[in-house]
Amino acid sequence: MARRPRGELKEMILDATDRLLFAAGDVQAVSIDAVVEAVDCTPPALYYYFPTKEILVLEACRRQFERFARELEAALPETDDPLVELRGRGHAYLDWGVGHPEHYRVLFMTPYAAPRDDEVADPTQASGLAELIDNLARAVGAGLMRQNDPLEMALAFWSTVHGITSLAITNPSLPIELSHGVLEVTSDAVIGRYAP
Repeated sequence: MARRPRGELKEMILDATDRLLFAAGDVQAVSIDAVVEAVDCTPPALYYYFPTKEILVLEACRRQFERFARELEAALPETDDPLVELRGRGHAYLDWGVGHPEHYRVLFMTPYAAPRDDEVADPTQASGLAELIDNLARAVGAGLMRQNDPLEMALAFWSTVHGITSLAITNPSLPIELSHGVLEVTSDAVIGRYAP
């Protein structure tokens, strides 16, 4: 097998993991052997960058999250109304999760270790929460929602969207139109909770 520049090999490994994850639809079905074969490298070459399969899959999914963030912003409706944007954000999130179920499971449904005692966790930087908080702040600024704890408001909305997305992924027989309808109902409930 040909020797490749190290940086190039790392990207090839991540690309192959991404393709295998999409094709298999199951993290357990993606093996180190399959990735090594797809890239035509040795196991030690893979382990140089990714010491465990868990680290490899998580890094591939983190890279996918960057795409998710771009696609989510691109899917938002062009509007000056922050509530229309908020609802659109929820629908785009749902569509992405249903379209990328295994990536969604790894990114949003996998428990992570709690921060160490010497680390300070910033929950507002998790999974695009800062953009959601900004969206809600603009709704408050426009007088469409009353001021409340920004993190509480964002988590209330995110929990609603995440719950519906998780339900849609784990129950693929549910029509997507029904999931979007439920999202409208629950979004209205959360927005109503913070009505001015």
